Amino acid sequence: MSLLNLQSLNDLPAGVRRPRHDRAALRGGIVHLGLGAFARAHLALYTEAALATGDARWGIVGVSLRASRQSTLLSAQDGLFSVTERHADTARTRVVGALLEALYAPAALERVLGAIADPGVAIVTSTVTEKGYSQHPAGGELDLDDPDIRHDLARPDAPRSTLGVLAAGIRRRPANAPLTVVCCDNMAANGDTLRRLLAQYARQLDAGLAARIEHDIGFPNTMVDRIVPAATPASLDEAQARLGGVRDEGAIVCEPFTQWVIEDRFTGPRPAWELGGALFTADVRPYQAMKLRLLNGTHSAIAYLGQLRGLQTVADAMADPLLGAFARALMTQDLLATVAVPPGYDARAYCVELLHRFENPALGHRTQQIAMDGTQKVPVRWLPPLRESLAAGIERPFLERALAAWLHYLAAGRDDAGAEVVISDPGAAPLAQRLREARGEHDAVAAALGLASVFGREPWPEVFAQRVAAHLALLRRGGTAALLAPTSRR
Repeated sequence: MSLLNLQSLNDLPAGVRRPRHDRAALRGGIVHLGLGAFARAHLALYTEAALATGDARWGIVGVSLRASRQSTLLSAQDGLFSVTERHADTARTRVVGALLEALYAPAALERVLGAIADPGVAIVTSTVTEKGYSQHPAGGELDLDDPDIRHDLARPDAPRSTLGVLAAGIRRRPANAPLTVVCCDNMAANGDTLRRLLAQYARQLDAGLAARIEHDIGFPNTMVDRIVPAATPASLDEAQARLGGVRDEGAIVCEPFTQWVIEDRFTGPRPAWELGGALFTADVRPYQAMKLRLLNGTHSAIAYLGQLRGLQTVADAMADPLLGAFARALMTQDLLATVAVPPGYDARAYCVELLHRFENPALGHRTQQIAMDGTQKVPVRWLPPLRESLAAGIERPFLERALAAWLHYLAAGRDDAGAEVVISDPGAAPLAQRLREARGEHDAVAAALGLASVFGREPWPEVFAQRVAAHLALLRRGGTAALLAPTSRR
């Protein structure tokens, strides 16, 4: 068995698409922070399309900030990896060559900072998840109590946080070298948010650096969309079979759909990402809100209710009569009513497409994976539409029941059958403790809503707390079947 690398490219079956650029001519013009599967199935493919024109400036220097595994295995494969796009029984596979090198920041920090400082690099991109930007989940400002931020402020030349690495690299960069930082994580106004957080961090160290970040560097807002499940032994074996027996330890199996909407706000050159289908626009916000609420918001509800019902994948959840119907209603009735639709955009058709994607059995997108880090995701996916609706005097029964399900998931830690669920959320402990120590459902909900780090400092209406408490009581008595039954809709 051979490993996927430059030498084994010629051994691949004829149906596997190979890179269409001159790998030897590639130069590093993009530094990407967060070398996970999503970036490689999204950013790298759009960049591959730009490289295919012969513009060799845009090779990607990938950086792993937390774990060395991805950088190690991708380096062993000369930066090559495969992407298989699959829906049901239809699939196509390609090898991607846009990744020039893969670095592990703790072991190659000088090379990472040097790459960010390199004037030949015009773009820094990032996919480090919402929690990777050291943002306080309630107030939205820089979390100065974040252990990594405390470390980096004490040792700014040896950073380990996303903000610390960015700031240290920019500090070394020539002042006249234009730079654009493109955040690709699911945060509202992600470019503006990253600019604010990075400037707040820099201001703790160097007022001049903070001013440069605020005024000289581009931070376009973006919206990204592609469902990319974590790799499994089965998906790696499938990729090996499609590659004719060549082993790819970085193989990705994902859905065919992909979308990237980018605010056209760059301070210097950029790749021709539009050749891969990216949409450049003056205002990303409507697209971002639709995706964050309709896709991500529904996904979170599927994740927590799926975990409580013992359903392992999103496709399993959509095939479940009660949960599938609930997810459709949550998206098309509650969440769709809270988004501002761009002129001429068919939001109903978008919902139909989203639900079709959720039903794709080939993805194996695990509810446990989506359920991670809820204390970071719920405040941006669910709480803003709830706040807006409450201010207008509107009840959102499906979203309120989803919130009750999340609270029960954290407090009980077990599914309907009594099996333990794996809760992967570093911020969940204080919330779970409040829920478990409360006497009765109303006290539990009141205690949860009073946790400012998750639910904010603005009080929540008592009538809302009562409704969520009623849903929680129903859930505790009768399980998810009672909560999701059509007769429980209020």
